[in-house]
Amino acid sequence: MSWWFLLSFLLLLSDAVNRNNFKTCDQSGFCKRLRSMEQNKSGYYADPDTVVQLNSSSVSFTVKHEVEKYEHSVVLRVLKDNTVRLSAQEKDPVRPRYSPVDSFGDAPLQDQSCTLSKSAQTATVSFSSNKLVLTYNPLRMDVYAGEELVASVNARGLFHVETQLLKPKVEGQEEGDKPEEEKNEEDDMGISAEELAKMDWEESFNSHHDSNPRGPRAISLDVTFVGFDKLYGLPEHADTLALKGTGNTDPYRLYNLDVFEYELDNPMALYGAIPYVHALSAKRSVGMMWLNAAETWVDINYSNEKSIVGRVLSSILSSDEVSRVDTHFMSESGLLDLFLFLGPSPKDVTKQYSNVFGPSYLPPMFAISYHQCRWNYNDQKDVLGVDANFDKYDIPMDVIWLDIEHTNGKRYFSWDGRKFPDSKAMLSALADKGRNMVTIIDPHIKVDKNWDLYTAGRDHVSCGIYVKNKDGGNFEGHCWPGTSSWVDYTSPCARQWWAEQFAYDKYQGSSPTLFTWNDMNEPSVFNGPEVSMPKDNLHAENWEHRDVHNIYGYYMHRATRDGQLYRSQNTARPFVLSRAFFVGSHRIGPIWTGDNHASWEHLRMSIPMLLSLNIAGYPFVGADVGGFFGNPPTELLVRWYQVGVLQPFLRAHAHIDTRRREPWLFGDENTALIRDALILRYQLLPYIYTQFYKASVDNSPIMRPLWYDHPEDTSLYTNQVEFQLGDSLLSSPVLESNEKSHVVVLPGPQVWYDYHSYTKYSPGTMHISVKMSSIPLYIKGGSIVVTKMRVRRSSQLMESDPYTLIVALSTQGDAKGEAYIDDGKTFEYKNNKFSHQLLNFSNNKLSCRRAADSGQYDSPAVERIVILGLNSPVSASLNGSPLVSTFDKTKSSVTIKKPNVVLSGEWDIDFS
Repeated sequence: MSWWFLLSFLLLLSDAVNRNNFKTCDQSGFCKRLRSMEQNKSGYYADPDTVVQLNSSSVSFTVKHEVEKYEHSVVLRVLKDNTVRLSAQEKDPVRPRYSPVDSFGDAPLQDQSCTLSKSAQTATVSFSSNKLVLTYNPLRMDVYAGEELVASVNARGLFHVETQLLKPKVEGQEEGDKPEEEKNEEDDMGISAEELAKMDWEESFNSHHDSNPRGPRAISLDVTFVGFDKLYGLPEHADTLALKGTGNTDPYRLYNLDVFEYELDNPMALYGAIPYVHALSAKRSVGMMWLNAAETWVDINYSNEKSIVGRVLSSILSSDEVSRVDTHFMSESGLLDLFLFLGPSPKDVTKQYSNVFGPSYLPPMFAISYHQCRWNYNDQKDVLGVDANFDKYDIPMDVIWLDIEHTNGKRYFSWDGRKFPDSKAMLSALADKGRNMVTIIDPHIKVDKNWDLYTAGRDHVSCGIYVKNKDGGNFEGHCWPGTSSWVDYTSPCARQWWAEQFAYDKYQGSSPTLFTWNDMNEPSVFNGPEVSMPKDNLHAENWEHRDVHNIYGYYMHRATRDGQLYRSQNTARPFVLSRAFFVGSHRIGPIWTGDNHASWEHLRMSIPMLLSLNIAGYPFVGADVGGFFGNPPTELLVRWYQVGVLQPFLRAHAHIDTRRREPWLFGDENTALIRDALILRYQLLPYIYTQFYKASVDNSPIMRPLWYDHPEDTSLYTNQVEFQLGDSLLSSPVLESNEKSHVVVLPGPQVWYDYHSYTKYSPGTMHISVKMSSIPLYIKGGSIVVTKMRVRRSSQLMESDPYTLIVALSTQGDAKGEAYIDDGKTFEYKNNKFSHQLLNFSNNKLSCRRAADSGQYDSPAVERIVILGLNSPVSASLNGSPLVSTFDKTKSSVTIKKPNVVLSGEWDIDFS
């Protein structure tokens, strides 16, 4: 191993990102080619004689080219709940194109019936009240929701598929040198040998060479969203919530990369990729997924002018000027597979997305509590000392994390015996307080012929465990352990092997309360191109790495999840944090925004980054509290906690070179501020857990932009400093240093209540005074929020604690809410051992009923009910028996203590 190499890399980490390590569009051959295409000159058309209805839900047709002789089979499939799928593949391809089929949810795609009608110039596919009109020549597909045109596919004529060909032989090459290379006859495809030789068969970047033996095979398509004002999604980027036009910049890039201390406000690729966009207007929402696991670039243009697209659509637009968003998707390889979700509301789009790609997973309760991490806690004594200090300072905490230094020489599934001589005793001590531990396990395996794990993978007889290089040998590169091999998680056999490593007899020193963090799984290769893996590496079933790059981290995440299921025999819910992600990762576990910096700018950017992920179907997300790099000023650290406690995943983390920053190291006053913030998180756990339950049903965003519940209010479309936590709470965090006066936007039409003071506010924009203790948080009128107010060491120790219900009356004097309750650990909820309760206040009565889908699970009692928005005292009774109530005139609230009801029961409390 080259220690000088690792030292150089660590020194590199101390500086900001080196953009020269990462490609621009001009340096990416396929992006440069496809971006330079002229609009409406692609020459593709649909052969009208081939348009046929395959079955009740599918229509197919053949796309041809005016000059080139290759053809494409296109299948249009109508799915349940106003969703359209469009797939294209070459006819008789040289080799198949990769399709990331494991991104789909567990349930099979459900069809919706459609009808086909044809005319001389067009074919119309009708479904429900919607339709898709195919124009034969030039090729275009217009999608209508009702009678309204909402999307036009290929309106700019940027559809293009680089047909897969066989590489021409090099003069003098011996027969058999490269068996895949043959001569392509000009008559076969209409491409001359001279033109063939000029294609980008190989590519270089910096000192790295991509042999690209299978040649250029990129795909391209434009989609115009008609009548829309803003576009959202395309995570992961450190950029604004509303996607920007890219006319004067690079396109947004989706290519999972290890980018440390990333820059803000630019379209550079980061750790994960979800090629999904959500188009928004006051009238409706439409979503679109470009399902492709290869490197992808996306251009965006906002316009309301009669440009080329406007002229093309002029005959079907009702107005000379209409707002629209033009997009151009470009991928290096893979199948063209597009999904359109026709809404009409943002919530409808979310449900349609969930029908195809599945809902989020339901995590254990500890997973949504507070996590304490740094690179690295030094040893077993250090861990137990940190644990003891959380108790000493009365700060709740559920999980302590260990980074790479806990291992034996960066050998994963191991412990450094000198630093952690008795890991089981350490884990047991934490478990006694209801606490857990997470250790890091990365995808690279140290090349060490004396290490059983490495040799077991190298010598595995059933399948190739490690990724291969272009010549078929095990790929070796550099990462934390030095020379390493990378597990090929795209192989089901390798995933099974990986899962078996989590068995207690193999992962020595582990226990049921030890969980996992997958880092560096983009994959990160220190000496590789763009700090990643060569694209001409080979995976299972002979796929090149370029085909599967963006889904590699998904498969590691999944294999690790399967390992935790394997060790518990499918009884305990897993917890695995991943840095890399792709479509479908939301069903496995959480992700975080990677190596951020201890700055106010990164704190502010964490909000649009997490909102974008939620809109793109990933609810369980967070950002490192305090920033990974650098030493945050105390004010920033406190404010970051106050923001982080209201985000779905809550973890504090720091780089090895930073000063220690546990909550008690900044003076008593700041310790108290951080404690109060974390106590707020624990108070809200019943409410937050219920939001995770909803996400497990239909993938509802847990952290959502204000426009999600108020799409009619266009003034909210660029608000990226506030967010809602579920459908009842609104956070307006303090994001500026030394801020004294703070602007709060409360969307209408309902009233809002300050969570802390119960003060009622009308909707609109207001200025409030803030101090260091301020955590501006508001309850929407018409909501019932379920909380627990007793302070414990961990969430597990709160299990039997009673509930407090906060009833925030609407302007009409009613409210509703719900609560989901189970054991918070196992899968017993799948055996109906859960309670789903519906709470309703109307006509002076507070009712609790089991939801139709509820099972049976006994909950603790309700110890307090607080009703907000009452201007005078009221009396309360349960089954005719009076209850003690207290009226607070200053807060316009009534409190009932000990109402003698349980949350999992059915009851009515009458007020008069």
